[in-house]
Amino acid sequence: MFFPKQPRLSIFVISIIVCCVLSLSVRPSLVRAYDDASEISHSHLNQENFLDIKSYQFHKLKEEEWYESQAGWRLTGGSMGLDLLFTDLEILLPYSLGREVIVYFKARQEEFYEIKPFRYLVEVEWRATELIGLSLLGMPEYDKRKADQGGSITLGKGPWNYIKFQQLLKDLYYNEKNFYDTSYYSPHPVENNFEGMFSWKNWKGRFTFVQDTPFKLTFPARDLTVNYKSQDKTVMLDYHFKEQEIAGFSWRSFDIRKRREKTNPSESSSPDNRGQQLLFSSTDLYWLHPLNSEFHGTIGLREDRFQNIFRQLDVPFDDYNFYLWTLQVYGIIRHKTAIDRFFEYALYAGDTEKVTNYLSDVRADISTRKPEVKMRISWDFLDLSNQSALMFTSSWNLDNFSKDFWDGGNISYQKTF
Repeated sequence: MFFPKQPRLSIFVISIIVCCVLSLSVRPSLVRAYDDASEISHSHLNQENFLDIKSYQFHKLKEEEWYESQAGWRLTGGSMGLDLLFTDLEILLPYSLGREVIVYFKARQEEFYEIKPFRYLVEVEWRATELIGLSLLGMPEYDKRKADQGGSITLGKGPWNYIKFQQLLKDLYYNEKNFYDTSYYSPHPVENNFEGMFSWKNWKGRFTFVQDTPFKLTFPARDLTVNYKSQDKTVMLDYHFKEQEIAGFSWRSFDIRKRREKTNPSESSSPDNRGQQLLFSSTDLYWLHPLNSEFHGTIGLREDRFQNIFRQLDVPFDDYNFYLWTLQVYGIIRHKTAIDRFFEYALYAGDTEKVTNYLSDVRADISTRKPEVKMRISWDFLDLSNQSALMFTSSWNLDNFSKDFWDGGNISYQKTF
């Protein structure tokens, strides 16, 4: 079966989310939706990759610093095998023009399942009152076809206790400014973004909902049509017992659907004759606790589930459903050796399953289920004067140490203002 019956941690946590999210009220929105990634490709994730990704992500304490700040930039990246690299880049740079106007430059690029072109947004926000913000935003381009324009309204003021609705019209002038060929949109791509952040007593929470409405891009000269739509949702809810003692969960889910269809293909198994649905869900439960003045501990439980439902429209022999599932437990010890120096020691152990289920009866399915265990040691260098931190990480395979002990490295940097 393509959908093995695994422990469904996500379902339990989502039921909690439904009860909590209605009462939620994120910092200015970042680029996350349709980003010109309209190509359809195969999946190249390895069995242990969700352990890798968790080990490369920023520590929860640094996440707290990031969302408490009004500005900053950060980047983390690490190996996902011999040929691929996980990267996560986030930029938020504001500049105030008096009391009422703020200009933002912001960008977000996350790559772990396909290539993502770099995109950014420039936003000009006018504060009509202390609690109402109106914005114009967009991404200017030399090629005016690809320019994005939109607007937003914010109720409340960051870094906490506000909600924001944003609409971005992608490639707004594509049909009018296209002198390169006869391609056209019908309808145009539109991104809707609804997000919020709240802080109440010991509770803190965030949510985002990003929707790309269905659109179609037609290339008459190539007999090609491209269809796309997607949704991306996140929720975080934390309870703060005291400083650096936190219990909570985070959840993310996306659903991306693409279709490239060519009427008269000139080649078999053409990249322009494919359909695809990418599904991902991730749930992370965690508890952070200071052990003493020098040591801080984190324990957690995380489930990840990724699916690539791939269809080769002209050659059904190549149709398959790809599935990667991981349920992992992890522990992190953060050791303070000086006022601006830390070591981190972390262990990740998971049950994993990787399946490629071919729809053709003449092709054998591929299925592997096995445990994965890895360890990492990190050196964290802080510059307290300018609120920045640089971390170097080395990690090792513990499940196959004698044959393949090295498990890659990671470098991350975060600066807040």
